[in-house]
Amino acid sequence: MIPYFELREIALPGGVSLAAFGTLVALGVGVGVLFAERRARAVGLPARDLHEAIGWALVPGFVLAHAVALLPHAGRGDLGVLSWLQLWNGMSSFGGFVGALLGLWLRFRREPAVLLRVAEVSASALVVGWVFGRLGCTLVHDHIGRPSAFPLAIQFPDGPRHDLGFYELLYTIGVLLPTVIVLARKPRPPGTVIAWLALLYAPARFLADFLRNVDLPGADVRHAGLTLAQYCCVALGAIGIHFARRLRRGAARG
Repeated sequence: MIPYFELREIALPGGVSLAAFGTLVALGVGVGVLFAERRARAVGLPARDLHEAIGWALVPGFVLAHAVALLPHAGRGDLGVLSWLQLWNGMSSFGGFVGALLGLWLRFRREPAVLLRVAEVSASALVVGWVFGRLGCTLVHDHIGRPSAFPLAIQFPDGPRHDLGFYELLYTIGVLLPTVIVLARKPRPPGTVIAWLALLYAPARFLADFLRNVDLPGADVRHAGLTLAQYCCVALGAIGIHFARRLRRGAARG
């Protein structure tokens, strides 16, 4: 098993410190934007469309990610107005996905061809930024799972447990990021990136959510035995299948 580690604050000279998670998320956004600009040039997406897409995706993405994370705890008396404004304090990945997609759809809904291109570029850039975000999750351990003797479990102070943020970091580095790099090597039919990433991420995340803890405060609410994220995985998998079938039909016609 892996010894326990934690980094919540990054100390700077002068007694100043930065929140490790927030810093890594901000770094992920910056690196993701740089990657998106590079991909946009490669696929011929105008810079104006890309920069509009970034704004329309990031703002609702962060807002909805935070809102969805807090909703299960909305009945708590200590969840005041300030909690809803602190966007960095609690984030739902699927809330962010839906918010970003909603923002892109609102801006480009009358231009479906452009919408698909910006969505593909954004999805690739998201994977790059995701490495930093999941590294932040790993360092602060905000996705603690069930007790386990699995070799990659973390030896927490109260005993070894799965750490889903750590697992997803490994999966992103080992599977999703290489997929993005390979797909970027040559032009692909529209929808290819979305199909691959959706079909790779949805089943992995669906299965991983069974490892979430049920015995700690703030445990995810289950609906008919599944988390909200697992239902979102089903929808994401359906999107991946839709684009995969469309690509297959296009290849057959070609």
